[in-house]
Amino acid sequence: MVEQFRAGVASLLDVTAAAICPQMNISSGLTKIIHALPRDPSRDVILLSKQDFPTIGFVIKMAERVGYRLRFIDGDPMDITVWQAALDAQTAIVHITHALSDSSHLLPVADICAATKRAGAISIVDIAQSLCAVPTPVADWDPDFVLGTGVKFLCAGPGACFLYAKPEMWSACEPVDVGWFSHENPFEMDIVSFRYANDAMRFFGGTPSPAPLICANAAITLWQSLDLNAEQNKIQSHLDYLMESTPEQWRVSPNDPSRRGATFVIKPDKPDVLAHSLADHSILHDQRKTGFRFSVHAYTPEDDIAHLADIIRRHRP
Repeated sequence: MVEQFRAGVASLLDVTAAAICPQMNISSGLTKIIHALPRDPSRDVILLSKQDFPTIGFVIKMAERVGYRLRFIDGDPMDITVWQAALDAQTAIVHITHALSDSSHLLPVADICAATKRAGAISIVDIAQSLCAVPTPVADWDPDFVLGTGVKFLCAGPGACFLYAKPEMWSACEPVDVGWFSHENPFEMDIVSFRYANDAMRFFGGTPSPAPLICANAAITLWQSLDLNAEQNKIQSHLDYLMESTPEQWRVSPNDPSRRGATFVIKPDKPDVLAHSLADHSILHDQRKTGFRFSVHAYTPEDDIAHLADIIRRHRP
C-alpha cells in the first residue's frame, strides 16, 4: 500500500520512489522539512510570497519560534528578478508555489530554484494546484523538496499527500516528528535503537493511515492508464474556450496557456448577479478576493464547459 503509493507518485513526477514519502497534508510535510534541515546560524530567513496559500504562511510563522524569520518577497511572484532581489546571504529556505490557487498563474519554478541554489539556500516547491493539471518537470526544476496533495487535480482524495526529497538531502535531514515508520527497519522493534530510514521515508512518522492511500492508489492507477499530456492539453483547450467567452476586463487567469494552471478565475463587474445565475444552474465554484474560481479537470465534460461559457456570455457588459 505505502510502497505502491510511493511508486505511483514517483511515476507521475518521473523521479525515484525512494525520494517520495507519504504525508497526511502539506502543512505537516512543510513543518517536517523545515525542522529537519541542518541549521546555519548565519542563515535564518524563509522567503515566500503573499500569494501562497495561507497555510504556508502559518507554518512558516511558527518556525520563528526556533529562530527563523519570515520574509515576503516584494513584488510580482511571476517575475524572477523579484526573487533574485530578495535572495541574500541570510536566506535559508525559499518556498515556491508552482500554480497560484487564487489566480492560476504559473511561477517560473526552474529559474527560482536555480537562483535559490546559487544563493546557497534550500528550495521547496508546492505543486498542490498543478500536479496532473499541467506538466511538473521536477528533474528540470532541480528543487531540494516538493510537496503535493491528492485533494486537487490528482483526484486522489484527502489524507494522501506527499513530499519529495532530493536524494542529496536525505542524509542531511534529521526530522523531529518521527515514528516507527521513519526507522531504517520499522519491524526491528528495539525501543532504544532508532536509526533514520536511509531515504525519504525518514520523514514519515508513525503508523500509516490505510484508507487515504488505498483511494489514492486507485486514482493514480487510473492516471497511469491515460495519456497525461493529452489530458492536460484538453484542460487548456477548455480554458481557452472559457477565456474567449469572457470579457478581457473580467479575466484574472492568464491568457497564455504556458503560464496558466487549471483554475479558471474571473472577476465580473456585477458579482452578485453572476453568483445567483451560477447557483440557479447548479454550477459549483467558490469566491476569493481575486474573483470567482472554477476548477477545470481532465474529466470535465465539454457540455459543462459550454454551459458555463454560455452563462458568462449572457452577463457580459
